[in-house]
Amino acid sequence: MLATSSSVPNVHTPTKQRGESDPFVLYARSLHDYTLRLWTESRRIAEEKARVKAAASASADRSPGDLSQSQPTGQKKPENASARA
Repeated sequence: MLATSSSVPNVHTPTKQRGESDPFVLYARSLHDYTLRLWTESRRIAEEKARVKAAASASADRSPGDLSQSQPTGQKKPENASARA
């Protein structure tokens, strides 16, 4: 006679209580949480560095000595404008 699935206990699935107290599961969760914190902090630092670099690059492009930013595009200052004044 064949046994039904309800009469055969499933030994491959641990109970929730056993899984919560299993040292390996606790270690794996702890390691996962620690690794996630390290990765998150690393990403935050990398994004902050990228923002600082982008801001520095943008401010360098708009330096006071740069004449291309001081005049509107399409309007060139005449070469002899100072002589006419």
